Amino acid sequence: MIGIREIANWKLKNKISDFVLLTILVFSFCSIPGMATGVDNSELMAQVFTAAEESFGDLESEDTLIITDIGSPAESYVFLDDFYSEFYDRELLYTDNLLVVQNARNAPLWFAFFDKPSGNCTYIEVSYGDGNEISYQVTENIDFDTLSKNQESIDAWSEKVSSKVFDGREFAILTICNAWATGDLDYELMQCLELHNHFCPGVSSGYVLANWMEENYPLEDGVSYTVFSCPNWCKDDVFVKRWDATPGKGGIWVSALTDEEIEAIGNSPAGIFVVTDKDAGTMKAVALGFDFDVVNEQCGAKDTDPSWISKYLMDLWLMDRDNWDEEGLVTEIAVIDIDGDTLNEMKQAGVNPYVVLGLLNPEGNDNPSVEDSELMDQVFAAAEESLGNLSSEDSFIITDIGSPEGSDFFLNDFYSEFYGRELQYTQNLLAVQNARNAPLWFAFFDKSSGNCTYIEVSYGNGNEISYQVTENIDFDTLSKNQKSIDAWNEKVSAKVFDGREFAILTICNAWATGDLDYELMQCLELHNHFCPGVSSGYVLANWMEENYPLEDGVSYTVFSSPQWCKDDVFLQRWDATPGTGGIWVSALTDEDIEAIDSSLAGIFVVNDKNAGTMKAVVLGYNSDIASAQCGAKDTDPSWVSKYLKDLWLMEPDNWDGLVTEIAVIDIDSDTLSEMKLADTNPYEVLGLLDSAGDVNA
Repeated sequence: MIGIREIANWKLKNKISDFVLLTILVFSFCSIPGMATGVDNSELMAQVFTAAEESFGDLESEDTLIITDIGSPAESYVFLDDFYSEFYDRELLYTDNLLVVQNARNAPLWFAFFDKPSGNCTYIEVSYGDGNEISYQVTENIDFDTLSKNQESIDAWSEKVSSKVFDGREFAILTICNAWATGDLDYELMQCLELHNHFCPGVSSGYVLANWMEENYPLEDGVSYTVFSCPNWCKDDVFVKRWDATPGKGGIWVSALTDEEIEAIGNSPAGIFVVTDKDAGTMKAVALGFDFDVVNEQCGAKDTDPSWISKYLMDLWLMDRDNWDEEGLVTEIAVIDIDGDTLNEMKQAGVNPYVVLGLLNPEGNDNPSVEDSELMDQVFAAAEESLGNLSSEDSFIITDIGSPEGSDFFLNDFYSEFYGRELQYTQNLLAVQNARNAPLWFAFFDKSSGNCTYIEVSYGNGNEISYQVTENIDFDTLSKNQKSIDAWNEKVSAKVFDGREFAILTICNAWATGDLDYELMQCLELHNHFCPGVSSGYVLANWMEENYPLEDGVSYTVFSSPQWCKDDVFLQRWDATPGTGGIWVSALTDEDIEAIDSSLAGIFVVNDKNAGTMKAVVLGYNSDIASAQCGAKDTDPSWVSKYLKDLWLMEPDNWDGLVTEIAVIDIDSDTLSEMKLADTNPYEVLGLLDSAGDVNA
């Protein structure tokens, strides 16, 4: 019997061969919006793939893994369509042969091509802008068994790590490629590596904890998790990716614990997971522990091993689900019934959530078996029956494919259908993040008519379109008079798009203007809806980069306090993830905000390693300006007023005066560490607020 993946692969190969020549011609002669120079960008990706093939021959789908940060470095998205053209031209598959990792905006654009049979890896960096070229290229054998077989080979690779033969990415590339080569690297774990951008026992522990939670507190309909990442480590990026628990949506709250507090709580605390069941009307705080000593003892690593060996062996051990039931690996420290007031108290800056729960003294699955590979055919065909042929000039698709549990199975078929219609990744698609227990949905928008076909599918025992509706969502039409506004309000109340009316309407209409910056669109992928909150984050991010440029050696650490949707921009744009310690999230009382500054937006610590300086930049953001000038009326429903604000904020010429610099304070690493602690309010540490909640002079 032919397996489902074999069918999908056969289908993809046949469809790709039909349109790839036309795609190449289109990419060769069409410019890409946002391109900074007149240089022919289409040649650079061809050079990159050719260079890799010169190193170890044709790129075969059975043997090849490509890791790249394309799309993250500033304006590297201009190469995305050409990259995917080259990728699919070689009949490679999205889920089998590619890992696109997130990176900082000031990182280089790089590619690692791994060949499983030989163990060779070709690492390539490119420069682009005034001129496009391969700026660095090297090929090394990174087969783990070869490198770790004796002390001589270990020392040889350790030297290359020290010399940064892959520009400092040696550990990430070696561990991901070797884990992938085993054939046992779960794609859902790979999705977490996209956000975390390297593979380590920290992120593996998060994967174990996430699965433990889902097994013991299932993500059924109406259930959601709120994560208190305290203490924080790499694990937290798994929760952000797997549960859509982003800082901007209040899904994760990040703070540190002292060694003494960790010891006092006991059982190696790994965080608090609040399980809210709306249908049952219950809320439970589940405090879990994770013991790395269990892994260290059983993974086979020796005390004398360098970290690239011991960490990879730990990852291998944690990849094996049979090891997850090992006694003491995951422990349930406490399960406590709480209410909304307790949850809000746990979020406050200067409040330790373990103290709130009474746990600390204030003093101290496989993918589903699916038989029908035609589901994506049905989805695209249904959209075209409603809207006509999907053209690159008029069509925009929003979907959460890849996020709902098991939906990654359909990714290859989805992209086969997508590229089979000569659509382009950066111009016609927004794949938004969503929770694991969300439905798999698609919104097909036709700019010329304003019509949108919304489709949900069910899959598992049987595949089918479970819900479909077409509505006109042209903003000017819906908002032209009170009658049309009331009509759309009724449809919003009826959840005609299953509760996604605001997200789909605002994103599609903003895209239709032609002025929606792709770098802002990338932030919407993570935030999964478009609102003035995320727009404010985009304004703040650009202000920071203009006034404290992200030059070589410069990084930002964000203290999201107060927290709002803005924070997902920083996570996406600066790779400021909770798991890497880039963002620390806590709430402030209204009194605290008023005492400091009513426009308070957070603290941005600028660390310049080359200059040896560290500055805490406290910023304000005046949302009243956008409200006053965007054209919205007090009587407008929120979908009108918020979209008008977003439109106004999409125009950089309107940004003057929105951001204010409340304070700039020189700090040191000790101060930074203190600001991270659960027991401290970062504004008190900086001297901007006293312990009584009054602003200091």
